[in-house]
Amino acid sequence: MRVYAVASGKGGVGKTTTVANLGAALAAGGHETVVVDADLGMGNLAGVLGVDPDDGPTVHDVLAGRATTADAIREGPVGLSVLPASDDLDDFGDADPSQLAALLDDLDTDTVLVDTSAGLSHDSVEPLRIADEVVLVSTPERGALGDTAKTRDVAGRFGTPVAGVVVTRVTAETDVNTVADRLGVPVRGTIPDDPAVSAAAEAGEPLVVDAPDAPATDAYRQLAADLTGDESLSPDGESETETDEEVEGERDAGGGDEDERTGFLRWLLR
Repeated sequence: MRVYAVASGKGGVGKTTTVANLGAALAAGGHETVVVDADLGMGNLAGVLGVDPDDGPTVHDVLAGRATTADAIREGPVGLSVLPASDDLDDFGDADPSQLAALLDDLDTDTVLVDTSAGLSHDSVEPLRIADEVVLVSTPERGALGDTAKTRDVAGRFGTPVAGVVVTRVTAETDVNTVADRLGVPVRGTIPDDPAVSAAAEAGEPLVVDAPDAPATDAYRQLAADLTGDESLSPDGESETETDEEVEGERDAGGGDEDERTGFLRWLLR
C-alpha cells in the first residue's frame, strides 16, 4: 500500500479536486484506491464524489473512537472507495488527528490518497508526517507557490519525500519550469484551466464519469500513469488499443480542430 498526502499551503488551488479525480482515474484503471478526507474542519471531498457523509460513520467518528475504518468506508464512483469527513462542526473537537495513522493502517488497498487541510495546524501536518510521499498541489500564482513552499518545508522536516507538484489552472501562457524552479521539486502533472473541472464537481461526479473526453480528464489520467508507472492509465495508453483504420478515420472526420487540441494537450502534459 502506498499512501500519498495531497497537500497545499493555500485553499482553493484544486487539492480536493485533485484527490477526487486522481483517485477516480486510478480506480477506473483497475487500481484499488481509497481516498480519505482528512480536512477535519472544512472537508468537502464527499460532495465532489457524490457521497453523502450523513449516510454513515465518517473519518471524524473513526478518529474519535466511535467507529472502525471499515465502518466508515463508502462505495464511490468507478469502484473508488471513499472515507468522507463529517460536515458537522460539532464533530471537529472530538476527532483526534494523532489517530490518523491507525486509521490508515486498517486499510487494505493499493493506493491511498489523503486530502489534507490548508494551512499549518495539527490536522494539516499529521498527514505529512505519516504519508509515504507528499504530492503538492498549487496554481502558478506567486502567493500560492509561496504557501506551497512552506508545506514542502514541513514535509522535509518530517523526512517525508515530496513526489512533486501538480500545477492546476494551467494555460498556454503558464511557465511550468518556473514553478519547478520555485519549489525545487519536479512537476508531476499539469491540469489545464478547463471548465469541465468545476462542472463535474458541481454535478458530484469525477471527470472520468462526467467529462471523459475533457482535457483535464486526460491530464489526471496522465498523472495517475506517472505516479504508478502504469502507462495503460494514460490517454496515450488508451489510444494504443485503436486500430490503424480507426485512427485514419478519426483524422479524416476530425479535421484540423482535433489536431490542434491534441497538440495543445501534449504541450500541457509534457
